Amino acid sequence: MNFLFAIIIGVVIGLAGGFALRGRQPNAVWLAPALAVAGALVAALLALLFGDDRDYGWKEITLQILLAIVGVAVTYFLGTRKPSPTPTA
Repeated sequence: MNFLFAIIIGVVIGLAGGFALRGRQPNAVWLAPALAVAGALVAALLALLFGDDRDYGWKEITLQILLAIVGVAVTYFLGTRKPSPTPTA
């Protein structure tokens, strides 16, 4: 059940972040939601590994939201990096 909520949180934050970055970034439309879902799933997995055996607590929700936002931030930084110049010989 925690992983289902992680996917939902990731999709919502990813779509919101993707729409916010759409005018500024040339990234693919699916990239921000995919990275946000990955971040939220990592948070759910970390909570499981560190023994959060209660039901769905506020600490896990907070961690999922934060890591989903990190996923959207990674999308932003992937779009703003400049290609490295090719060396000329």
